[in-house]
Amino acid sequence: MPANNAAREALARFLEQRGVEPDRAVEALEDYEGLIRRWNARGNLVSRRDIGRLRDRHVLDSLSLLPWWRGTLLDVGSGAGFPGVPLAIARPASPVTLVERSERKARFLRQAVIDLGLGNVEVIEADVGRRRAWCSLGGRVFDTVTARAVAPPRTTWSLLRELLAPEGVALLQSGDPLDATLFNGGEIRIRERMEQTWVTVVGKTGVSSGPGVDAQR
Repeated sequence: MPANNAAREALARFLEQRGVEPDRAVEALEDYEGLIRRWNARGNLVSRRDIGRLRDRHVLDSLSLLPWWRGTLLDVGSGAGFPGVPLAIARPASPVTLVERSERKARFLRQAVIDLGLGNVEVIEADVGRRRAWCSLGGRVFDTVTARAVAPPRTTWSLLRELLAPEGVALLQSGDPLDATLFNGGEIRIRERMEQTWVTVVGKTGVSSGPGVDAQR
């Protein structure tokens, strides 16, 4: 089997294992990877080192969050669209908001939304560390919030906490397991080792995790 066909089959299996119909999603994810490569030639969306391992390091790593995503999704500091765009491709009926402070990267995200036909995605150019970003979000809160490589975990949680719905959760990825002391006003619901990273699911202290979020394992 040619290498590209083998990679496509592997991606399809990965999606099926997570309850995603692969036929449409595989093609859209491949188109997304191609779009990143074309834009990356004009200015770094991802590092040159990572462009050669785009699928394993970024796409699959993003899709690994699927089991814990419920309801509306906010991706803070989306950059080239990870993890928000792969997640939006996997669940085209679920609303996704991407927030990115870089004008160039936000422009890329808007073009990706158009080219990939992602009617469930909204792109906002803003810095969540600044007050005007809250105005851009219209005071909304979200069921699930992600932030990949934005800041140290303690700082990231302090930014995300106020963006969560009462029973919402933040999905944090890290190279090492995160300690509960990092999350002032929050508690770890799940901490699980994935193939490349740890996933830590954090909710607000004293609030029920709601349906679909298991106890820590």
